[in-house]
Amino acid sequence: MNDTASTTLAQRNKASTKALFVWTLAWLLSLALLAFGPKLLWNFSVTISLAVIAVNLVFGYCMIITNKKYLDGLDELQRQLHMNAMAISLGVSVVFGAIYGLLEPARLLDSTPSPSNILFVMGISYFISLVINFRKYQ
Repeated sequence: MNDTASTTLAQRNKASTKALFVWTLAWLLSLALLAFGPKLLWNFSVTISLAVIAVNLVFGYCMIITNKKYLDGLDELQRQLHMNAMAISLGVSVVFGAIYGLLEPARLLDSTPSPSNILFVMGISYFISLVINFRKYQ
């Protein structure tokens, strides 16, 4: 690949990474607003909560589409590394989620399991898998 093509690819990757960051941040902030806003900001107003849910869904959709465009813009090896990390993250999340959901009925957990903990495990397992995959191919 010549210098111009690699510069263009690098510029495209930088722009798509920035767009993905912006939409992911918007989605996370709207999710935080939905989590804390009803109690702290709008006294459980159903109308406001539904509006924030709608905004969160739009931001989530934009994040998903931007992620797809990001993956489409990667070269084959980068795409494969991300797909491997996604597969591992999905597997870890399913196994963890299944066990985690059964801890309360088995009386091994006093409180109701929180779905946000599964999202945390998913994100961490994706990140760790991606780092391991990238190091393996350096």
